[in-house]
Amino acid sequence: MSASEGTFRYTPKNAPISVQKVFRERHYVHRYVHMHGHTELLLITSPGRVLISNNGNHCEVNTPALVLHQAGSYHSTDTLEIGSEGYSSYCVFFYEQSVKLIPRSLLNGDPLFDDQCLILELTEQQNAVLSRYAELLRGETENGEKALLLLLLLLAETKEAMQKNSVIRLNNPNDYIFDVTQYLVEHFEDSLTAAQIAAHFHVSVSKLTADFQKITNQTPKQFSVNLRVSRAAELLRSQPKMQIAEIAYQCGFSSESYFIQSFQKKTGTTPNAYRKANSHKSF
Repeated sequence: MSASEGTFRYTPKNAPISVQKVFRERHYVHRYVHMHGHTELLLITSPGRVLISNNGNHCEVNTPALVLHQAGSYHSTDTLEIGSEGYSSYCVFFYEQSVKLIPRSLLNGDPLFDDQCLILELTEQQNAVLSRYAELLRGETENGEKALLLLLLLLAETKEAMQKNSVIRLNNPNDYIFDVTQYLVEHFEDSLTAAQIAAHFHVSVSKLTADFQKITNQTPKQFSVNLRVSRAAELLRSQPKMQIAEIAYQCGFSSESYFIQSFQKKTGTTPNAYRKANSHKSF
């Protein structure tokens, strides 16, 4: 979906694993298109019907349902039909570093993370099991080991459901901007220039910049800086003894001063002030 079709937002997540519980009494449509550097598992627990959008692809889905959006994809959810109790869901976000800790045995068979978007319509029993794990995870996101264990269990139940249910896969091989955003997510710590990115995707700098801004309302450089700030915020929370200069280096900033300037511009506070305010939330 382009910027002309809806408002695009970059919505970074600070924690390696986090959960949001959503409830709405009424329909909502034309919800903003957004993306982030985390994989998103959307568990829609209420009965109804929704429109799932991912990288310009659209699919109407009966709920309850589970939707897995790959990190770097731009996506949205609109309600088409809701029951008398409204719309409810869990949004589980997990950083790619957490995914790398998942045992390979769990990922054997039908892959979870090869598609831009994977959708499963769920039975009531599957919905109940997945909801229980999502709720438990929501209460343990501050506890790294428990959160990872519950995430593994949630993904294991997802894989089991994939063996029993039909799987809808949304992929858009012709939309190279998704590949660009994914590439930037994977290389956020590298100081890539627009020319280097354009060369990698065999397009001109002017075409890359125009196409990227049409989708995201940002330049590739702005997008990369936002990713770095998001990763830096995570390190400030999880690594209280790491020096600011080391965080700046690990997140791809050319200097500590540039990092502090970029962080304050994006968050409205300095890295040190952010760390002090979030010291009790270390992961």
